[in-house]
Amino acid sequence: MDMEESKVAVVYRLIASRLTETRQAYTISKALHDAFGDRILATQFSRIASVTSPILWSCQLATFVGLVSVLENKDGSASIPLLARLVRVEGTEVPVELEAEAAVICEKYRVFRNKLFSHNSTQREHHREIFDEAKISWDQLDADFDAVERILAQVADMNYELSIDPLPFLMLRDVKSTESMMKELLAKIQE
Repeated sequence: MDMEESKVAVVYRLIASRLTETRQAYTISKALHDAFGDRILATQFSRIASVTSPILWSCQLATFVGLVSVLENKDGSASIPLLARLVRVEGTEVPVELEAEAAVICEKYRVFRNKLFSHNSTQREHHREIFDEAKISWDQLDADFDAVERILAQVADMNYELSIDPLPFLMLRDVKSTESMMKELLAKIQE
C-alpha cells in the first residue's frame, strides 16, 4: 500500500484545517462580543476598544473569509464542492442536496464578506447596521458552522479513508480549547 495520502484525503485535511482555524477565529470574536458587547464598537477611544476592536475585526474577517473559502465552488480551492467531486470520481455518489445546502450558506456569507470585509470597504463604520441588514446573528453563525461541519462529515463518511479519520474529534478539541482559553483570559481582563 502506498504511504502517500490520496488527493481526496489531502483536500479533506485542508478543508478541515481551514474550518477549524475559522471556527477558532469565530470563537474568539464571539467571546469578545459576549464580554464587551456594544462597548467595543460604540466607544472607539476607550482603552478596551482600542485593544479589542482590531482583534474583533481581524477575527471576523478570518471568520467570513474562511467560511466562504471552505464552501466556495471555485477551481483550485480546497472546498467541500471539490471534495464531493473527488469522492464521486472514486465511484461514490454524493447527494446534490449537500452541495446545494453548502451553496446557500456560502452565498449568504460571500455577499456579506464582499460587502464588509473585502476590497477595502468604506462601509466599516456601519458595521452593526450591515450585520443587522444581513440578518447575521451569533446564533445563526453557530447554526451555520454546525451545518458546514455536518455537511463535511457527511461527504467524508462516503469515503472509507475519510470516514475513519480522527480529524473531526481533533477539530472539536481545538475549538473547545480556544473557547476555554478565551473565557479564562477575558475573566482576567475584566477583574
